[in-house]
Amino acid sequence: MNKFKKASLCGVLAMAMMVSVFAGCGKVDGTKTALAVGDEKVSLGTAGFFLRYQQASTTYMLKQYGLSSGTFWSNQYSAATSSQDAMTYGDNLKNSVKDTIVQDVLLRAHASDYSVTIPDELATQIEDAAKTTYEKNQKKLDKMGVSQDNIKEVLELQTYQQLMFEPMTADTDTNVTDDEAKQSSITYARIALTKTDSSTGTTTDATDDEKATYKKELEELLTQVKDSGDVANADMKTMASNLDSTNIACTTYSYGADDTVMPDSVIDAANSLSDGEIYDGVIDTGDYYYLVRMDKTFDKDATESKKQDIVSQRKQTNYNKKLQEWKDAVQVVEESPWKKLEVNDTDAYTELVASSSVSSSSAVSGSSVTSSSAATSGSSAAASSAATSGSSAVSSSGQ
Repeated sequence: MNKFKKASLCGVLAMAMMVSVFAGCGKVDGTKTALAVGDEKVSLGTAGFFLRYQQASTTYMLKQYGLSSGTFWSNQYSAATSSQDAMTYGDNLKNSVKDTIVQDVLLRAHASDYSVTIPDELATQIEDAAKTTYEKNQKKLDKMGVSQDNIKEVLELQTYQQLMFEPMTADTDTNVTDDEAKQSSITYARIALTKTDSSTGTTTDATDDEKATYKKELEELLTQVKDSGDVANADMKTMASNLDSTNIACTTYSYGADDTVMPDSVIDAANSLSDGEIYDGVIDTGDYYYLVRMDKTFDKDATESKKQDIVSQRKQTNYNKKLQEWKDAVQVVEESPWKKLEVNDTDAYTELVASSSVSSSSAVSGSSVTSSSAATSGSSAAASSAATSGSSAVSSSGQ
């Protein structure tokens, strides 16, 4: 059994939502099966609460970003193609929540394989959270067919999602050599050769005269650094700001052999340098003019950080692989009660009165949640992420 220190268990608050509009009539039978994951049955009460909580969480986030959610869920997420029917944002959220429920049910089903159980103290917190949530919202939840046990199950499923990551990835190879992770660190100054009008979004190229001015500024910066008497420690940021605080951006950057961000011409110039040397010339990448100094050909701290990133990615890949194998081995059936559920702008689950996810992330360092995201036309990226992810509860406070 996994053992956790008492101090490392996160407190659990009550989850609740206010149903502003509920168009249905009569009481829903939450005991009916909504999803079948192999031999595991997920009731409509459990699946419905998970779905509506995510809907309310997303709507809350939309409001925080000042976005109207009046017609959000009915908006088109994707057009019909030869392989996929048209989908609304509501459809996408429902699919994402279904995938998360399936994932969490499988994690719970395989928990015994890794001797994972929910610690007693956390189990008590879950019980209390479910009780508080149900009691504060009993009339609305009863109408939705959601019981206290359904809420408890949702919290338990989310908890297994957190608890299983480390045991499932314990067999990951964590040995990373310096050569695999080697990072070099540079300081660079650059000027963009295009301009974007913030009001229209229109991008235009710098004129020849502007380009000549920009190049002259970076050449002047190069001269100042070389004339400083200490190229390695010259304060390029201050010098750049004094020359042109509007157009010259100056910062430090670490990169390795797998870098895909920095232009090849800049990396090639940097790799030709030794520690403390500055490239003797302005580098033209087409989009920018660059000036680059090699600070450390082998940056120990950045390399150690990269090693951690590599291990984290290996763990995530290992985790995803095992989870996918479990998914491939079971049949998931959407029963009629689940198919009838809709996420639209008529039944609006809109406000979180009080909420929190059951999170043992402080106890299970490195745990990960898989979610999907997509670009949202006409809305912010944050809202898009919220709308397309059914994998994590949103901690917030409301009225």
